[in-house]
Amino acid sequence: MRRGILCAGLVFLAAWFLSGCSAYMRGNAKLSQKQYAGAIADYQEALAQDPDHWQARRQLGYAYIEAGQYDKAVEELTKVLQQRPGDPDATYYLGLAQLKNEQLPKATQTWKTYKNTEKPLVAEAIRRQVTVVEIAESLRLAKQALAEEAKLQATPPKPGTVAVFYFKDLTPDRSLRPLQKALAMMVITDLAQVRSLQVVERLQVQALLSEMELGQTGIVEERTAPRAGRLLGAESLIVGTFEPGSLVVKTSVASSSKQDVVGSFSLKGEEQKFFELEKDIVFNVLKVLRVSPTAEEQKLLGVYQTTNLQAVTYFGQGLDALDQGNWKEARNLFHKAVAEDPRFALARWWRDSCPDAGTPGMGSLGGMTGPALGDVAAGAVAEASSAQGAAGQAEGPGGAGNGGEAGQGSGGVGVGW
Repeated sequence: MRRGILCAGLVFLAAWFLSGCSAYMRGNAKLSQKQYAGAIADYQEALAQDPDHWQARRQLGYAYIEAGQYDKAVEELTKVLQQRPGDPDATYYLGLAQLKNEQLPKATQTWKTYKNTEKPLVAEAIRRQVTVVEIAESLRLAKQALAEEAKLQATPPKPGTVAVFYFKDLTPDRSLRPLQKALAMMVITDLAQVRSLQVVERLQVQALLSEMELGQTGIVEERTAPRAGRLLGAESLIVGTFEPGSLVVKTSVASSSKQDVVGSFSLKGEEQKFFELEKDIVFNVLKVLRVSPTAEEQKLLGVYQTTNLQAVTYFGQGLDALDQGNWKEARNLFHKAVAEDPRFALARWWRDSCPDAGTPGMGSLGGMTGPALGDVAAGAVAEASSAQGAAGQAEGPGGAGNGGEAGQGSGGVGVGW
C-alpha cells in the first residue's frame, strides 16, 4: 500500500517538475530517458521561443541522430557550428550524423577539425576513428572502381594527379622489405607538399592493391601501372624497385593516358643514408613531371623526415601490420619507431591515428554501412570518455565537449556517453 502511494507520489512530482521546467530542461529530461520524439518536440519549442538557444539546437541534433533522422541532425548541427565554431560536442555529433547518413568523406573532414584540450583521450579516439572511416571508404571506392572499370577507362585522369606505389624488394635476402612501404609513404608525404600536384592517399592505393589481389606484396609493375592509375584517377604513377647492391633504387614514372613509361632513373647510396636517397627520388620525379617547386616548397622538401634507419624500419613494418588489419601490432611498431626517433612526425601521426585493437578487421570494414561504422565510432568514443573520467580529467555533462553545469550554459545532459 505504502509502495503504491510512494510510486504515485513520485509520478506526480515528476509531472509537476516537468510542467514547471523550461522546454529545454524538459527536453533534456526526456532525452536522458531515451524519449526521443518528446525531446525533439521540447527542443523545437525551446527554439521557437529563442532561435539563438544553441544548446537546445545541439541537443536537438543529437536527438535526431538517436531517432534515425540523420538529414535533420546534419542540418541542426551545422547551424550550431555556425553559431559556435569549433564547439566540441557539435563537431563530434555532426561527424557522427554525416557518417550514419553515408557521407563518409564529410564525416572525416568534420572530425579532423575536432579539438578539445580538456579531453585529450576523446580527441585521440576521434582521430583514430577518422582512420577507420578512411580505410572503410578506401575499400569501398576500390570495389566500386573495379566494378566500373570499363567506364573509368573512358574517363581521362585529372592532370597533376600522382599515385605512388610501393618499392619492390628484389634483393636476394629481401632484407629491404620494411622499406618498401616506408619509402613510398615518405615520397607521398614530400610530393604532397607541392601544391600543383594532387597526390593519392596511401590508404586508397593500398585498398586498390588489395582488391587487385596485390595487397600482400603491394606491387604494381610498369606494364600494369596504367591500369591501376586509371582506377585511381591518377595521371602519373610512380613505381620502383630495390635492386641487388648496397642500396640501389630504380624508379619509373608511368602515364595513365599514354599507357607508357615517361621517365626512369636509377639511384645508388648507402643503406644508412636512405634519407638522402629518398630526397633524390622526389626531386628526380619532379624533374620528370616538369614540376618546379616554389622557394617555400623547396625549403619544405629539403627537410629530412628521419635519418634513423631503425625508426624507418619499424615504421615500414607498422604499415605492413596496419594493411593486414593487425591494429595492435601496428601501433606497437609505430611506438617503437617514435621511440627510436621522437622527431619522426610520420611515425607519430600513424601511432596516434592507428585504429584500436578492438576495431573490426579489414575484411569487415569494407562491407560496413555508415550506421554500422557510426556505432563502432560511438563505442570507441564512449570508452575514451569513460577512461577520461577515470583518469580524473574534467568531466562535464556534455559528452565529448567541455561540459559544464546542466542548464543554459551547459554542454548537455550526458547524451550518448
